[in-house]
Amino acid sequence: MRHTAPGSIAFLRLSVAFLVCGCGPAGVGGGGAIPAEPLSLTDLVSHFDESVGQAPEIFTSEVPLRVVLAADLDQLGEDRSPESKERPGQFLILGRDGEPVEIPVQVKTRGNFRLQRRICFDPPLRLNFPETTPLGTVLDGQDKLKLVTHCRDSDRYEQNLLEEYLVYRIYNQLTDMSFRAQLVDITYVDVNGGGDPVRRMGFLIEDEEAFAKRFEGMMVETESANPRDFVLSQLSLMYVFQFMTGNVDWGTSTGHNVKILMREGEYFPVPYDFDWTGFVNAPYAAPNPMTERFHGSVRTRLYWGACLPGTDFPELFRRFNESRTAIMELVKNQAGLSESNRESAVGYLEEFFDIINDPRESNRKIVDACRKG
Repeated sequence: MRHTAPGSIAFLRLSVAFLVCGCGPAGVGGGGAIPAEPLSLTDLVSHFDESVGQAPEIFTSEVPLRVVLAADLDQLGEDRSPESKERPGQFLILGRDGEPVEIPVQVKTRGNFRLQRRICFDPPLRLNFPETTPLGTVLDGQDKLKLVTHCRDSDRYEQNLLEEYLVYRIYNQLTDMSFRAQLVDITYVDVNGGGDPVRRMGFLIEDEEAFAKRFEGMMVETESANPRDFVLSQLSLMYVFQFMTGNVDWGTSTGHNVKILMREGEYFPVPYDFDWTGFVNAPYAAPNPMTERFHGSVRTRLYWGACLPGTDFPELFRRFNESRTAIMELVKNQAGLSESNRESAVGYLEEFFDIINDPRESNRKIVDACRKG
């Protein structure tokens, strides 16, 4: 028996369509095409591989969720503005009873750099799930979830996606105060028939409000934040983590790729968006204008943390060393990661551990390299 959310069949007939289309230029354009005959429920389910294992719960399993996302790919492909509208779509996922469940969703393009067509044919998305009666899936209770797509329909970009997913998972190993990520095995179906369905990996990111609720706090925004406003132990942990992954594409003072959680009057930084890290080494990634004079590649690490009195670097390095085995196991066991990318990722992390375990190197590249002023 298939489960259908109230009104979803009519909803499907009006819109069934979108998400990525890793099919490159053919998947984005067109705008004024006359819609084809609506997909039937049978057609939608035909893209669903029920033989694939399914994660038992969202954000708690390394097993990917098997899903199908259908919507108007042409229209979403034209939505390249941060103010783009939500578009109707349909989401298919296995229920807890093992039967496909169809959920109507609103889909919106999002992002900044990756929202540009010249960078990503298939931009990141936001999925807005309905507030309806629970349908017996792992998505029950979810509201808005960010979906990181493969950017372009090529194996290289999918490898980068898996590496970015690993960066989230690595930070999860170091601190609970981090956004959770859920890998998804997703098929994108265009209701207008604009190209064949595309099956690629993606990942969902925990909703900010759900994250804040998990820590009994609230997310806050500010035009300017002083490093001394944050809990030192958490801020310095983030500093070293960003160095570990080769990331300078962030800023606590500007809120660039860093969210702020306030709990009991204290402020905690929560980093996100790691496609510009040296660990991922995306084709379009380069040092930002503020740091390019210090390094010519994102693979070359640069410590971008502020100099803060009281930072306990020996304790920080101990925490990283305690998580070393678990971090390496994440990389070594990541399904879908090619052997060459796996070896590169392991080697890049080993270089970091060599630095923090060499007093001379750790002082030169981290402790004494902090930003003054």
